[in-house]
Amino acid sequence: MTNSPLPIAVVGLGMVADGHIAAYRELPDVKIVAVVDPRAERTREVAEKLSVPGFTSCEAMLREVRPAIGCVLSTVDSHRPNTELLANAGAHVLCEKPMTNNLQDALAMAKACERNGVQFMYGSSYRFLPTIIRARELIASGVIGDVVLIEERGVTGAGADKFTPMSSAHYPEGTPGGGGFGLVDHGIHLLDVFPWIVGSPIQRAFGRGNYSGGSMQTEYAVFQHDNGAMGWLVYDEATVSSDMPWEGVFASGLTWQHGLGFGGDPGQWVKEPASIRVHGTKGALRIYYYANRMFLCQPSGTREIRVPATAAPTHFGKQLQALVDAIRESRHAPVGAAIGIQALQALLAIYRSAESKHWETVER
Repeated sequence: MTNSPLPIAVVGLGMVADGHIAAYRELPDVKIVAVVDPRAERTREVAEKLSVPGFTSCEAMLREVRPAIGCVLSTVDSHRPNTELLANAGAHVLCEKPMTNNLQDALAMAKACERNGVQFMYGSSYRFLPTIIRARELIASGVIGDVVLIEERGVTGAGADKFTPMSSAHYPEGTPGGGGFGLVDHGIHLLDVFPWIVGSPIQRAFGRGNYSGGSMQTEYAVFQHDNGAMGWLVYDEATVSSDMPWEGVFASGLTWQHGLGFGGDPGQWVKEPASIRVHGTKGALRIYYYANRMFLCQPSGTREIRVPATAAPTHFGKQLQALVDAIRESRHAPVGAAIGIQALQALLAIYRSAESKHWETVER
């Protein structure tokens, strides 16, 4: 294979696509050759900006363009059909999280790529954030001892009357869904990253999640890893944060602003920064993954762990570069379909537990 840039198509031009496209354009190894979105005006806007052809469907694009990679950033409900179309056309697939919100579609996507001999890379973009990578290294080194608890909390909003859940176009009515900072659309990141940084898969789970079109309630999940570590997630966007003005952090990178995308400036004060807490037998880590800051807390005191200055949305570029390298070196994508399916299995176990009222085993 030559070292000329690989042609890629961006399928789906929602809010997150702006960050992806900005990161992709910094990569010398790829070239955006087409964009796709069912909204004609949005497609025209992005296509003109990039000076590439725009299409309102993946089928139409594939009749005229043959990308080496299709970056599927479209609504979750369209992940399976777009993945199958790309795979059948011989294109490798990078698919945003979650793969789907049901197991049948996820397995079909993996099978389509396998059948056509193309790579499927799951969009576990958090694995490419500098703070997450450094935290994993520190945990493996034993600096905080054995991990006993890992958690994230996202309780925020402007009140119940101002909360707007994800539309049924993303998650069909009656299926697992909710808000942009809920279990399905955001928590799926943690259900993948927690096992990765702890080095142990999730064994069983208990909790509850929202359904698209249904009444929204506080979502939570408690889970146990194979090594005994406990995990905890809780989300509610239909209330108001109780964080105090002084409880934020100065960001060293852009931050994700709900409803707006990546924004802000390095050095800006973020009053409600998303963070992961990892507690061990010798210490703890506070990981501000988008603000690109991390702190090590030990009995002797707390200090900041410096991480590389590059932060979101450059992680999208690093993710795509990892797939390009795998393709050129004829090896498997570093984050394959099995990883996306495993995160989905953990999510589905949480939903099953709400029905059974018991802990549910995470299928593998």
